[in-house]
Amino acid sequence: MSGPNVCPKPNFFILGAGKCGTTSLFNSLRQHPEIFLPSVKEPTFFCDQFQVVKNPVDYFRLFDSVLQEKAVGEASHAYMTNPSSARVLQALFPEARFLVILRNPVDRAYSLYHHMRRTGYEKASTFEKALQAEEKRVRSPSFPKRCRHYYCNYLYFRSGLFGAQIERFFALFDPGQFHFLTLDQFRAEPGVSLRQIFSFLDVNTDFQPELSMQNPGKTLRAPLLMRPLAGSRLLRRFPGLAAFGLRLLEKILLKEIPPMQPDTRQQLQMRYRGDLQKLYHLIGLSFNDECLTRTTIRQGNTITPGSDSSAAGQA
Repeated sequence: MSGPNVCPKPNFFILGAGKCGTTSLFNSLRQHPEIFLPSVKEPTFFCDQFQVVKNPVDYFRLFDSVLQEKAVGEASHAYMTNPSSARVLQALFPEARFLVILRNPVDRAYSLYHHMRRTGYEKASTFEKALQAEEKRVRSPSFPKRCRHYYCNYLYFRSGLFGAQIERFFALFDPGQFHFLTLDQFRAEPGVSLRQIFSFLDVNTDFQPELSMQNPGKTLRAPLLMRPLAGSRLLRRFPGLAAFGLRLLEKILLKEIPPMQPDTRQQLQMRYRGDLQKLYHLIGLSFNDECLTRTTIRQGNTITPGSDSSAAGQA
């Protein structure tokens, strides 16, 4: 409840992971009358490496419209990968609940590269070159300061170490404060997935939102080279010219994004093996190559057997 003497604040967070369906989850939850999520997704206020909302007053103003909603939250996937965010959240919101949606980390790594490439933030022309660049980036003391986007978004392999990231949160929070699901589960049974989340958040489980998957990864956002021209008099006068330019750039740039090579997939599966074993021990979830084996998560969330059919480059 909000009022002149009350400052509403979050009691749950969508942690991520990035490129695992957080936008679709965010938009579905926003429709529930007992759930409040601000219009700004990814404020990343509690991330010291990258902030969209930087002023504490502006951050808490995101929740000025809270009325009688029982669950008040925000979604910032950077909190999961940013090393210091877990401790800050524990200090400020020790009783908060957390939603985490995951997918096969190999597919997620390529999806993140595809996103960064088509939005103009990544220069490497192939996923393989981007993985090679990652090794140089982590050794460079200057790269985190000069990169044009969130630093961890340039670390395609390391940002998918879900086991280490969950372990960091479990060291500070009770595992019962977390609800886990997978992108494949959410796509296959969105109604079931949302009812489980509504139950976890203690809101009405009978509500049925309109469902649609967001960020399919097939459209081109205005690349960096177009942004300085966006407000130009020429494009304002001839909006069709801007649309034509984007269509042309889409044909050019998207053709420059080749698929992941088969041997790259195999190498990444091997590199992720140790971290995925850690993830399994923490929450009972395992990714075996392209197949997803679902088991009972330790906190009591049940995931039914199935396979991961998520497509690289989506969500």
